[in-house]
Amino acid sequence: MLSLLLLAAPLAAAPSGSNLELLASAPSAAVVNEVIELKPAAGHHFGVEAPQKCGGARALEVTPRRFRCRLDRPGAAPVVASVCDDAKTYCKQARFSVTVTGAAAAAKAAAAHAAPKGGRHGPAGFVSNDPAAALARAKKEGKPLFIHFYGIWCPPCNELEEHAYPAPEFKAAAAGFVLAALDADAPVSFDWKARFKVGGYPTLVVADASLREIGRVVGSRSGAALAKFLGEMAALKDRPVEAVATAVAKGGGTPEERLRVARWRAERAEFEEVERLLAGRTDPAGRRALLDAREEAARRAGDAPARLAVVKALLKDFPDSADFTRWAALVADEDKAAGAALRQAVRSSVEVWSASPALGEAGWSAGDLLGEEAGFIAAVESTVAARPFWLKAAAAHEAQAATSPLGAAARAANFGRAYALGKAGEHAAAAALLESLVKAYPEEFTFHYEYAYALQETGEYAKAYPSAVKAWENGYGDNWLRATRLKALLELKLGRPADAAKTVDDALSETALPPTTEVRSYRYVIALRALREEIAKKL
Repeated sequence: MLSLLLLAAPLAAAPSGSNLELLASAPSAAVVNEVIELKPAAGHHFGVEAPQKCGGARALEVTPRRFRCRLDRPGAAPVVASVCDDAKTYCKQARFSVTVTGAAAAAKAAAAHAAPKGGRHGPAGFVSNDPAAALARAKKEGKPLFIHFYGIWCPPCNELEEHAYPAPEFKAAAAGFVLAALDADAPVSFDWKARFKVGGYPTLVVADASLREIGRVVGSRSGAALAKFLGEMAALKDRPVEAVATAVAKGGGTPEERLRVARWRAERAEFEEVERLLAGRTDPAGRRALLDAREEAARRAGDAPARLAVVKALLKDFPDSADFTRWAALVADEDKAAGAALRQAVRSSVEVWSASPALGEAGWSAGDLLGEEAGFIAAVESTVAARPFWLKAAAAHEAQAATSPLGAAARAANFGRAYALGKAGEHAAAAALLESLVKAYPEEFTFHYEYAYALQETGEYAKAYPSAVKAWENGYGDNWLRATRLKALLELKLGRPADAAKTVDDALSETALPPTTEVRSYRYVIALRALREEIAKKL
């Protein structure tokens, strides 16, 4: 994520003797509290013992291959990094300045774009957007916490709320926990998101009353699968994974404990630790955990060749996994011939897993699995050949929507259904479905944004713009940043580059990022900066 930040930001004008060629890249602009990450040029490393400078403060972290620096005050922030060549013949200082903005309007932005009452209310029975109250209750009742990090725009988050949490199995298992829900787009969630390094949604964390993590699940699961997970967590409540990690770091721990810690490290994107913990493991569980971590690390780094190699290894070693079709689709996107050779295996896997009661435990719904198959067919054959597969996915989502307690206004399955209809070329049907959801949730960011986005995809910019504005008016936190970009993009498409520039400039001047890069706010700021460069070409 951080490397994307640097690639997106333009280089500062290099003063004489700046030695910027020693760095892979160097940003020229940032907002208050932003964390930048520098990487050395090929064949170089950072001198960890040498003096470093970060806007007048110490760097957050300096390792041979990474320099992390938080810029917490406005103005010109000088950055100095000591870089040495790997042959150890010289060390030099790379110097540049970053213009930091955002503090002056931070309070205004927080007020204008704050989440309503701290965030959208979470599922029934959960302590919503009040971490202090949830923690106090956990201490008083002597129970561990089950923390649901969610976004109102997130289909698998909504799937949990609509299907898993009302399930009798989940309710019975959850009785021994204090349930807490945190809106990932609301500032009230930022401290705990940083504490637990939450990078995707939904993330479900179990922690004790001292906020020591016991375990987590990322993604949606069935009620029965979550009940099983909670049973496992209850058995481990006196052995938090953080405590196990400390023992393992000192050379202790069983192979099972090392695997548990490795999975936890992977979920926190601490991939170097995963490699160390699982080095030499050949057992299926250890091998799978290592390959999963390597795939995610390559995805985050944007290293397509490395990811392709890992995914091919996963296909070979774990052909019976519910993830087989997803992996095959990834291969097909990069290597059509290799993907085509998997066609029958994909069909067989989908047939088995779509009828399996273990599908929910594996983190899939039938509609999503069929959608993966449709994407695979599009990659190895054509979008025309994929159309009936997308329609099958849409039908599966429609069937799931019929089981939602929200009825016709089901959120989770209707997201997937609208997407599948659009991919099938049924744009009018997709737009009509999203329009019905806009009417069901008239003052919410989510469906206004999706409706506007779908319309702009088909070139209906004027029709999309009112909903984009509505999403922008009702958005908060990261939602607002996403809506800001869509509003500005439509203004540009409608021939109003000056309005688009003002929309982006106002947003960038008002944005104050939380003090952690483990949240998605950074991605959206990067996207706004990139769009601003595109707008500048039209002015």
